[in-house]
Amino acid sequence: MAENKDSGESEIKPRSYQLRLVDHITKNNGIIYLPTGSGKTYVAILALKRFSKDMDKSIEEGGKRAIFMCNTVELSRQQAVAVKKFTNLKVGFFVGEQGVDDWSRTKWSHEISESQVLVGTAQVMLNMFTQKFMELSSVSVVIIDECHHGTGHHPYHEFMHLFLLAGRGTPLPRVVGLTGVLIKGNEFKQVAHKLKELETTYRSNIITVSDTEELKNVMLYSTKPKESLLTYPVQGGTLQVVHTIHAHIRYFYELLDNLDIGKQPTRLSKGLLAQRDPHKKSYVKILLNDFEYQLREYGIYAAAMAIVSVALELEIKLHQSETIILGDMYKSAINLCNFIRHILNGKLRDMLDDNTQHDDAVHTELTILTYSTPRVQRFLHYVKQTFSGKEAKDICCLVFVERRYTCKCIYQVLKKYIAVTPELRNVLKPQFMVGRNSVSADCESLLERKWQKSAIHQFRDGEANLMVCSSVLEEGIDVKACNYVLILDPLRTFNMYVQTKGRARSKEAQFVVFSSELDRLKTSQQIHQYRQAHADIGEYLKDRVLERAEPLMHEIADHFHELIPPFKNELGAVLLPSCALMLLHRYCQSIPTDAFGLVEPWISLISEQERQQVFGAQAAFKEVVSIDLPLSSSMRETIYGDPMLSVKAAKISAAFKTCIKLYTTGELNERFLPVSLKDRVAAIADFHFDHWKKYSDNVVDTLSKKKDTPERFATYKTACPTEFYDCRPRVGEVCYAYEIILEPQFERNDYTEHIYDNLLSGRNYALLLRKQLPPLSKMPLFCNQGPLHVRVCEQPRVLVLASAEQLQQLHQFHGMLFRDVLKIWRPCFALDRRSKENSYLVVPLAVGSEYQNVVDWPLVRQFQRLPIAESVSLQQRQEQPAPRVEDLEGKIVTQWYANLTTKRMLVHKVRRDLTPRSIMDSKQGEMSYGEFTMSKYGNHIGGVVHMDQALIEVRELTEQLNFYVQQRGKTSAQSKARAKIFLIPELCFNFDFPGDLWIKALFLPSILNRLHFLLHAEALRQRFNAFLGLQHLLQNGVDYRPKLLEIDWSLRRNVDPHGNAVPIEDVQEPRSILLPLPTKSIEMDVNNLLIRDVRAPWQQYVEPVDPSRNIMSVYNVEFNYYNHFISGQVASIDKMEHDDKEYWLETQFKMPKRSIYENRRPTSGPALAPTQKSVNVLPILLKSVSEKHISPAHQGEFLAAITTAGSADVYDMERLELLGDSFLKMSASLYLASRYPDWNEGTLTQVKSRLVSNKNLMYCLRETDIPSRISCSLFDPRISWLPPSIGLPEDVLAVWTEQPSLAKLIGPHNLFDLKLSEEEILAGRCSEATYSRFVQSCQGNKQGHHANSDFSPDVNYCFGEATIQNKVVADTLEALLGVIVRNYGLQHGFRMLEYFGICRPDLGKPLTQLLDLQLRSTKMRANASPADIDGFLINHSYLEQNIGYTFRDRGYLLQALTHPSFPTNRLTGCYQELEFIGDAILDFLISAYIFENNTKLRPGQLTDLRSALVNNTTLGCICVRHKLHLFILAENALLSETIGKFVNFQESQGHRVTNHVRFLLEERDVQPIALDMDDEVEMDMAMEDGSGDGPRIGAFNLAQNVDVPKALGDVLEALIAAVYLDCRDLQTTWQMIYNMFEPELMEFSRNIPISPIRQLEEHKLANPVYGPPLVDKDVVMMYCQFTCMEKTIRVTGVGSNKNQAKLAAAKSALQKLAKYDP
Repeated sequence: MAENKDSGESEIKPRSYQLRLVDHITKNNGIIYLPTGSGKTYVAILALKRFSKDMDKSIEEGGKRAIFMCNTVELSRQQAVAVKKFTNLKVGFFVGEQGVDDWSRTKWSHEISESQVLVGTAQVMLNMFTQKFMELSSVSVVIIDECHHGTGHHPYHEFMHLFLLAGRGTPLPRVVGLTGVLIKGNEFKQVAHKLKELETTYRSNIITVSDTEELKNVMLYSTKPKESLLTYPVQGGTLQVVHTIHAHIRYFYELLDNLDIGKQPTRLSKGLLAQRDPHKKSYVKILLNDFEYQLREYGIYAAAMAIVSVALELEIKLHQSETIILGDMYKSAINLCNFIRHILNGKLRDMLDDNTQHDDAVHTELTILTYSTPRVQRFLHYVKQTFSGKEAKDICCLVFVERRYTCKCIYQVLKKYIAVTPELRNVLKPQFMVGRNSVSADCESLLERKWQKSAIHQFRDGEANLMVCSSVLEEGIDVKACNYVLILDPLRTFNMYVQTKGRARSKEAQFVVFSSELDRLKTSQQIHQYRQAHADIGEYLKDRVLERAEPLMHEIADHFHELIPPFKNELGAVLLPSCALMLLHRYCQSIPTDAFGLVEPWISLISEQERQQVFGAQAAFKEVVSIDLPLSSSMRETIYGDPMLSVKAAKISAAFKTCIKLYTTGELNERFLPVSLKDRVAAIADFHFDHWKKYSDNVVDTLSKKKDTPERFATYKTACPTEFYDCRPRVGEVCYAYEIILEPQFERNDYTEHIYDNLLSGRNYALLLRKQLPPLSKMPLFCNQGPLHVRVCEQPRVLVLASAEQLQQLHQFHGMLFRDVLKIWRPCFALDRRSKENSYLVVPLAVGSEYQNVVDWPLVRQFQRLPIAESVSLQQRQEQPAPRVEDLEGKIVTQWYANLTTKRMLVHKVRRDLTPRSIMDSKQGEMSYGEFTMSKYGNHIGGVVHMDQALIEVRELTEQLNFYVQQRGKTSAQSKARAKIFLIPELCFNFDFPGDLWIKALFLPSILNRLHFLLHAEALRQRFNAFLGLQHLLQNGVDYRPKLLEIDWSLRRNVDPHGNAVPIEDVQEPRSILLPLPTKSIEMDVNNLLIRDVRAPWQQYVEPVDPSRNIMSVYNVEFNYYNHFISGQVASIDKMEHDDKEYWLETQFKMPKRSIYENRRPTSGPALAPTQKSVNVLPILLKSVSEKHISPAHQGEFLAAITTAGSADVYDMERLELLGDSFLKMSASLYLASRYPDWNEGTLTQVKSRLVSNKNLMYCLRETDIPSRISCSLFDPRISWLPPSIGLPEDVLAVWTEQPSLAKLIGPHNLFDLKLSEEEILAGRCSEATYSRFVQSCQGNKQGHHANSDFSPDVNYCFGEATIQNKVVADTLEALLGVIVRNYGLQHGFRMLEYFGICRPDLGKPLTQLLDLQLRSTKMRANASPADIDGFLINHSYLEQNIGYTFRDRGYLLQALTHPSFPTNRLTGCYQELEFIGDAILDFLISAYIFENNTKLRPGQLTDLRSALVNNTTLGCICVRHKLHLFILAENALLSETIGKFVNFQESQGHRVTNHVRFLLEERDVQPIALDMDDEVEMDMAMEDGSGDGPRIGAFNLAQNVDVPKALGDVLEALIAAVYLDCRDLQTTWQMIYNMFEPELMEFSRNIPISPIRQLEEHKLANPVYGPPLVDKDVVMMYCQFTCMEKTIRVTGVGSNKNQAKLAAAKSALQKLAKYDP
């Protein structure tokens, strides 16, 4: 037994009667009835210990659990603490505030397995069983505290009902009820009947002590206070001041009733017969009614305290008010309170002799008693009389009152009274405690609970000794035994009498009831009745032994007989009628909405006439309730309940039938809970995401936060093109030599001639292989001299090798090229003879008379290895003749003496006009070439022998091997001059290798690597054409000729049209030409930029002083300025008057002129302007209409699609990815909307985010071989490239596949240490000794500093593998889709979704029909007439005129304009369904337009441009500019007011998207949207960078902070979908979009808006610093600290991920700066 030092009792040990009771309930069910204070809780703890057998086992192993149910949260907490304190059982605590309603089965299973005793509130425990998280058979004992509540439809009663629904033979748990009352409320007139019902409910007998002696034992521990009834005289006449106050309040109520506070949710009375005041109005009335009660019952003095409390509550509401009109309402109420307070204080001051005294002087004993009612006077007299002269420690007093506000009021009166009464000042220490006013876990209720807990602790610890409390202390809250209990307000119930009296547990305790003399008899009778009821209970239990029989089954069945039987599904979960209404509200709350939406069921009591129509005569004299669900629910029909005798029963019936209907339609899951996103995804996971399982992943896991960060990379086997696999030439078989021709595209001049001439020499290399190559694109390369084109001849030369020797010679020559000429060699490389990957050879082609031999065999045989450069001594040169300079021309040489043996030089010319004696033309003065050479290298060469020999002019050859991109910077004239070098022939080593072939060899790595991926691209082209059935088109079939690989001119790394690189500093960044921040006057306080602040025609700082208001202080200079100002502004004032007349002549539907951006400064340059095409036609849409518009998708486009930006080539996938990404999102939206028409927009959006997520796309592409074909790394031949027919020795390669454990240990140092001999290189295998040494060195990596190292990134390329980012794989898929859509149109793009496995078609419904989708709402309104629809559409022709489209079916228009808060339109539902589709269509069409028309914008800029065009702020501006907001059907005052403020602001901005507009906060900035799956990594990063222990963020999600309501953008997107569905033509839809978006399309294309984050960073004085992200659930909060007006200011941003939060913070900062920037 745990120690009990804090329990308030000296010791805890079983009392004899407690043990006897426990013995009984060990064998039978029982309701333990013991008076308060006699230890019921300890009986329960003893019972738990008796039933603890098998609690340490799991449920699956037959383990048992105990349930402890309580009526309130506070009781649950108290009992959980007690069980934890006095047992060694593991306790779980479960209340609604923990979010248990949203727990998954997995979470519940974990909690149940980890807990042995589950303590919680009744409803939570009931739900746990009805939803089948737990079975009754798994419970050994159920303890039900305060079980007398188990009547009617209380969760206790419904829980016991489950026993009856359990299957026959199901082992049921022991039931133990605990109570000290037995009778609920005032049900004491039929005691025997009520007690019998209680026993039947709990299948138990009421058990208590068995004899009189035992009762005495109980009374020793329980309560027997002395009871007193104190009376006070009836209130006399009422003071005039009271009448005055009542009159003012009545008058205020009349004003309140007539006040229009905007559209508020309609509230009906419980009987649904009368319409109640909206919450906002009724709240004010409740507060004032409470005040009037205090005034009437307790007097003017108490009321003077009470009115302050009312004013304080209203002040809080004023700060929280959503709309201006509500704020005005609260202000009026506060003004009334201040007026009343003034009146009351004036009356109290009548007691003062000196009128100049402070208000505090009124607080005297005389004033308090004079201005209190007789009840308060009697109470205060009793307090003074009883407690005067007593020690504080001897007093423990509870004062019970009826109302919360009375509690606070009496506390304040007592506090003042004690302060002015010397006899009580050091005796009484008051405190108060009230019931909680809120069940929500907001900040206010948390504070209230904390303060309440503090008050209890003070009372327990003796720091307070008089507690004023409301009924919250009647039951449950454990305070120490009291010796005074005072009942100030009338006793209302038997419970209250028993439980308040039970608090007086001390010896000689006093129980005092106050009553007026008028009610004395009534109160006495009441107390007599209560005592008689107590006696009746005793009589009922008298002589009833513990072993009595329990209630019979037929009694139990009759007791639980219901008018509406529960509904049980196949799983066994139970839907109880009593829970239906609560469940219905919960379902509505699960429906997604915006910050202004209201999702509640519409419950109506139908009229008698409607009852007759629906039910006929059977409904006569009965009540019927109908329920309509919110517009965004999938169930739009009206549900009628069964006719019932009462409205309450009818309401339950309707709710119950609605819940069953929701279950059968799939809106509620098998546990009768709203189907969650996780449920939806789990149901479709096997169909849409089955391929995830192959990678041990599950899409459902993406919906819950996981701590482990997902892998970002994967390793793939590098694919070899089919043409290059097993293509090694064979002796005696035909093989093909494909000539590689290099064509210079630069001018020939002194600087370039050596390269130019050698490239055109006519002698070339060829690829020799057994397989034929398809036609391949000509490719661009760039050398220092300029661009060149490379092509592979389409027609090869045919060759048959005569012998193995010839093959060996060719292979060795091939090896020599890469080993000796290009220096692409590692000590671990050998000749690869396996004829597998890239097994072709590079050979020199024969020319001239040897042409028929195909191969230049003499050159091959001569250069099996390249000669090694050797130095020649002076003596050797003296003995040898001078070199023949003719032999040197066109050859490659090196300076053996200069210690620069790696340098290679082309002998460009023989300069017979120069000798070593010739004077140098340079800064070397008068030195000759020979003298200069000797001065510099004399020690190495000893001297020049042949002083008359001609010099040679050489050009140094580059060591560069990657020629994909032009090197940055232009070559200067000086460096070109230095390129000419003159050497002395006898000092050069001649390799004798042809210079033209050497130069062409330099380009081989770039050519071969590109051919590798070009063949992959061609394979994909053919594969996709075959899948789409387009291979038969002439331009795609045998007639296909690839065009030159296109350079993507938008890439910064690429060359300009003149062939020169564009230096970084020359690239023009798009600059924002949005209006600069305006200058405003300096203000002392920094507030948000309010969008209702409309600017005057002049800046505020130039406005003159108002002379009429400053007559006494105006200076002459100010008066002169005033005259000057008004004379200068006359013309503009006249213009304003003219504009005012024009305004009233126009209709409010007229749009502003289209050229809203025309008065702007010049653009930053033509390079960024969109290419001029037919602006009204999108080529992509034409290709979707007819195959005659189809253009072939070229090799180059597929090559770009498999090339990442990291490859640093002249093309990459990023532009195509933008197009593919938008197409994919549109396709997924159409597909999901078509396949799952009953899903709400929130679910569709989240499932779509998973369908198009990087992870899903990556898994889809991994199902193909395409990831192994991606070019994803920078091409560096000497570091990470394997030349063809060269690789690691065969036996080393075998380790990788055959010995995985050893393969993991292979590091680059192990490979480089191989140092193969020449024999091993030629053989392609290691010797045994070398192999053994290699294995040992690898195993050595297990220890030392290499232990646990991952070498794979460094060695993968040697083994034909590559590590690729998962996002790169996903981007590749999107880019490939971009290629198809761009060239073949949408229909073929849809088919590719099937190819990749992203979307699966249904039988008879191919994906090509995605654009033919049918909406659920279309079927709904099949029977609606045009007249019905037009009844909602007022002046719709103006809207159609503004958008440039006339609807054929205006049902689509009606749906697009209906906000979820508009309940009247049951024909079409709200716009959410259309908005989901319209968002995707808009995004795709805008992306397609900017893709086609902005070829010079970088991919990142295209993304920024698209984001600027389709973000919610821009959409809101366009919506307002076209006056669409006037037609929105909504019933939400806050939404209307927010739109109105935004409209005013936009008018002040000329309907442009200015800086000010872009700083406005969207809903996503204050109310984060659902997290996209691809934002998970962002959230994980935020979790790592930030803190999960930061402040709760819910307080920031306030709709009143929204500047740009999302509804505006949603309506525009919904209209776009409506237009498309009405016309079924994307071209028409695009025309409408183009007309509306044209100003922004033109303006933003020229000047891409800078993001707020970047704009803040570029502000010259702001110096922003962002704090770490704070994470709370799926919300991220980030602060931004910046400088404004030389002060440091901090603002906060909220978002779904770190980037969103940072953006919101930047916007808030810019708003501040915009207001105060100088």
